[in-house]
Parts: sequence; structure tokens; C-alpha cells
Amino acid sequence: MSAIPSSLQQLVGRALIDTEFRRSLVSDVRGTLAKEGFAFDDVTIAAIEAATKDPERVRSFSDTFQSQFLARGEYAA
Repeated sequence: MSAIPSSLQQLVGRALIDTEFRRSLVSDVRGTLAKEGFAFDDVTIAAIEAATKDPERVRSFSDTFQSQFLARGEYAA
């Protein structure tokens, strides 16, 4: 397994549970990735940018995840 899937899992997981990180990612994908030490190819970065284009949708998904999983203690924040 390559490092990219593992790094991508870390990125998505952190974006789901870390509000400030998620806000930073939505406002500046490339800058946040570089600042946080994530290294992805251009295709993956473009996919992340596309997925974060709608901040309200990202926030809504995260809120749902948190209420359904974190609130029940299934994941440690």
C-alpha cells in the first residue's frame, strides 16, 4: 500500500473532526496541505479542491459525522 492512501485517510479524518483545520483546508487547500506537511500529486490535490468547493456542504457532512459517531464515543476526537 502506498503512502498516499494513508495520508489521504489522515487528511479526511482530521478534516472531519478538527473544525479549524477544516476551515483552513476549505479556504486554502494547497496552502493548508503544504503547511501541514501533506504531499499529494496534482490529480489528488485537484480532487481535494473539488471536494471542498462548497464549504457549507463540507461543514454539514462533518456536523453529521460528529453527531452520529463522535457523540456516541465511537471515535476519539
